This record gives sequence, structure tokens and C-alpha cells, in this order.
Amino acid sequence: MIRTKRIAVAVALGVLLLPVLSWMAQGAANNPLKNAHVGDWVEFVMHTGAMGQQMEMKTKQTVVAKDATAITLRTETTMMGHTMPPQDVKIPLNKAYEPYAAGLTDAKVTPLGEGNETLKVGGKSYACHWVKVKVAATKPQPMEGTTKVWTCPDVPVTGVVKMETESTMNMGGKSMPTQMTMELIGSGR
Repeated sequence: MIRTKRIAVAVALGVLLLPVLSWMAQGAANNPLKNAHVGDWVEFVMHTGAMGQQMEMKTKQTVVAKDATAITLRTETTMMGHTMPPQDVKIPLNKAYEPYAAGLTDAKVTPLGEGNETLKVGGKSYACHWVKVKVAATKPQPMEGTTKVWTCPDVPVTGVVKMETESTMNMGGKSMPTQMTMELIGSGR
């Protein structure tokens, strides 16, 4: 039970980091959500390993509302055979995006590199731009890790094609290393 909770926390952190990393990769001035339309969606599969356990999770993000100043993104998640209640997040479009508002209130991000690479995911090739960063935060849980995210403007909503994260969280004085890989499995406009 405790292991399941720890894995759930690690996966939840990964879900929180998803919008953070996609905007970091694109840059606040080039926010991909500005080009999204109501009804656009993306779906991902995540494979997470923590404490010797492996878990698969599917996440679908759909644009459910948009006006001149904000977009509402609904995230639906299925984990360990359970569908979680949808989460709606309203994201401002008329100012620079503050990526730490997505759950990491004191995150420090250090760029480690970037480049271009073509990825083949789900039988389709994507001309991607990748960014690798180091992230450290103390809230809501102390964590430190590295993330590499590949984005492509052909993918609706956030542009994310793939993300790999290795992180360590401190939970109750114990270190919990986590590895997560997320890949696009579907999208639509």
C-alpha cells in the first residue's frame, strides 16, 4: 500500500511536470497553446519505474475552452486500471507562462542542452526539437531530476512527442528514485 502511494505520487508529479516541460521546451513567448483549438487533443502512455515496481499510465489532454486570454486544458488519466476524475487547468495566454505554477512552486531549472532529432513514434516520424533540463524543487515534495523532452509543431495542444525523466524525490526522509518515459500515442484536431 505504501509503495503504491509512493508510485502514485511520483506519477502525479510526472503529470504535473508535463505542461511545465512542454512550455519550457517551446519557450513562454512561443506558447504552443496559442495555436490550439477547442476539441484538440493528445494522448500519451507513460511507463514509470519506482522502488522496483513498474507502472503504465495513459493520459489524454483535451482543449475544452479557449478565449482571447486563456485556454482550459482537461487531463484524463487511467492508472493501474482506475480512471481518475478529470482535472481542468486554466492557462493564461495573454502573458508569459509561469511554468512553476503547475505544481512546483519553487522550481529551479538549469538548461543542459538542446538540438534537433527525428523521432518515429507510433509508426509516424516527427521532426522534433529537444531540450534537456535539470529541475530541482522543495515544494510540494523535495525533488531533483533531469528531463529531456521532444516537441514538434505538428502535434496539437502542447507539441510534446516524447519525454524522459529521471528524478529523485525525498518522501519522509527517504530517497525515491523514479524513471519515467512518456510517448505520444494519439492526437487529433
